Amino acid sequence: MAREIRIEENGLRVRFLICENGIVELQDFSPADVPEKVRGEERKKNDPENYHPVMEVQITGKTTRGMHGYKHNLSSASLDLRYVDHHMEDREGGKELVISMETGYGLKGNYHMRFFDGIPVVQTWGCLENQGSEDLGLEYVSSFIYQQISGNGEKPYYEKTEIYIPRNSWSCEAQWEKKDIRDTNLSGMPVDGFNTPGFGLNRFCYTGRGSWSSCEYLPMGFTCDGETGETYGFQIEHSGQWHIEYGSDLEGKLYLALSGPTETEHGWWKNLKPGEGFSTVPAAFGVVQGDASQAAGALTRYRRAVRRKNEDDEKLYVVFNDYMNCLMGDPTEEREKAIIDKAAEMGCEYYCLDCGWYDKGYWWDRVGEWRESQERFPNGLKAVCDYAKSKGMKMGLWLEIEVMGTACELAGKLPDDWFICRHGKRHVDNKRYLLDFRNPEVRKYCMDTVDRLIRDYGVEYFKVDYNVTMGYGSDLNADSCAEAIREHYIYLYQWYEEIFRKYPDLVIENCGSGGQRMDYGMLKILSLQSTSDQTDYIYNSYIASNVASAVTPEQAGMWVYPYEDDREHIIYNMVNGLLLRPYVSGMVWKMSRENLELMREGIDLYKQIRGEIKEAEPFFPLGFANVKDPVLAYGLKGEHNIYLAVFTPHAEKAEIPLDFADNVESVHVIYPKEENCRYSLENGMLKVDMPRKTCGRLFKFVLK
Repeated sequence: MAREIRIEENGLRVRFLICENGIVELQDFSPADVPEKVRGEERKKNDPENYHPVMEVQITGKTTRGMHGYKHNLSSASLDLRYVDHHMEDREGGKELVISMETGYGLKGNYHMRFFDGIPVVQTWGCLENQGSEDLGLEYVSSFIYQQISGNGEKPYYEKTEIYIPRNSWSCEAQWEKKDIRDTNLSGMPVDGFNTPGFGLNRFCYTGRGSWSSCEYLPMGFTCDGETGETYGFQIEHSGQWHIEYGSDLEGKLYLALSGPTETEHGWWKNLKPGEGFSTVPAAFGVVQGDASQAAGALTRYRRAVRRKNEDDEKLYVVFNDYMNCLMGDPTEEREKAIIDKAAEMGCEYYCLDCGWYDKGYWWDRVGEWRESQERFPNGLKAVCDYAKSKGMKMGLWLEIEVMGTACELAGKLPDDWFICRHGKRHVDNKRYLLDFRNPEVRKYCMDTVDRLIRDYGVEYFKVDYNVTMGYGSDLNADSCAEAIREHYIYLYQWYEEIFRKYPDLVIENCGSGGQRMDYGMLKILSLQSTSDQTDYIYNSYIASNVASAVTPEQAGMWVYPYEDDREHIIYNMVNGLLLRPYVSGMVWKMSRENLELMREGIDLYKQIRGEIKEAEPFFPLGFANVKDPVLAYGLKGEHNIYLAVFTPHAEKAEIPLDFADNVESVHVIYPKEENCRYSLENGMLKVDMPRKTCGRLFKFVLK
């Protein structure tokens, strides 16, 4: 007799079926108010392998089953895992379901699903333990799989499903592409007289391939059911390789599978020896009754719940960074002190001295020892740090702690096992060797470096960059190159956690050539994310308009870097950052007194509203921005006020539909204070007439 595990809370209805033979299936993951659809075991009567196990596990020597192509939903080892028991444990801010399973050959599996109070998003992961007497080779293990995507309502998935593809590239981050799922070649067609609607051997997938987790794609996505109005939102919380896959089964059902590295995509293989355990990378999955904006809002609440509690994400400090459209990696003591004066005058709270401080000339291939250049700082770096402090700011430094340059003298003295290696050679990427954090001596050296910089210079902020990638990993001391990447990140996370145990108030910014390592493996630990290396303020607004879909607004560092002494240029730059976390920079020495005061006005405004930003949810009234769009809009919804940034990069007028218009008591421009634009709120539409093309304005809506 089949049994159920049923959970209804946080606006979710989650139902697992324990089949008669002990196989566990996730049969329903829906908003609680969507009509429930009966799904039984009838389909299995004529096919003993037609099951959808809650964990997909591929083991070396075990077969796949059925017609699968390259899909990851039909491994025979998954059917070997049979239900033992389950329990629900109380956790801070929620609960955790654990379903225990086992096979007849000693493999034990635990499936974890953590719930968060008031949030329709869960965190899931799987754990395996080899309790047998023989090695087991792991080729694929799912972090999450649900084989009823768009399964509610009456229409088949291929007639009603849209997916959002999170394209991400250097200086063009968080650019979403919406597709009808039929355009991904998943819906199937009649073949050789067989009617196979909804089924095919194809899949649609996107993948993180190396140690840059968000190069090409963000490790997340949205899926919309146009019939029922459900939108699923999900992410993979890992900084290395990952895989997101849509596919179909013989019944015409759509599945979504989330995982870390795989053998097929990444050459990953893990030898699980007797007595050893393995845990997948965590994933998050949620569903709302609403659109992608509402799903992004739910993910925002979830991200706030899972990240490390820290003062920086509560206070939202304003950072001045001397790099972008400013010194661009060519610092000197004289230049720094002049810019520190401007940053303090504008009201910045941290001053971060970016790259180039450790070598007199071409520094790119000499990083690694992290000692200042005497030529650049004849009175020592401490003189600059002390000067920033004397102006009321805390001091920050740029580090790229995971690398050493090929011309770094120390790198030539170290053994190869300090570095990522393949084929007997150190891996070199753009004149850099990459440190291997699996080596405890590496971790100690890096910790000693951080300790020294904090002790000697009073550093309270680090911008930790990562401008190169280790490719597909290391073949040194690893079951596979991809497993080396996965283990490197396990140890890197632990290293950061140790730092914060020693220095709980330290602020660390996560940067990877801007947003090439933008994931919640890092952002659960670090408080800030550099979102881009984009240097053009107009293109930057296309990132600013979307990036809160990928990162909480208060963690999304957005450049405010004017490089023209023009009023509208200053305003547009400031509006880019006001609903995120402004990273102030730019050619401040060129600014007139009036325009410096305009920047200070924006920073003062940010300080007034940042207490609301850290609790508000993002929304995208025009949908996600596309680089072809002439008008952009991105907002934050709070309990009492709603804020909306409006950009007209290639227009003079804007019309923006607002679903909350009937609940608005008043609306006005809050930046700049002198609001030289015309606007009205009529029939649910905000109409804006800018003074010229290429303008930005920040609106505040006070709710009734």
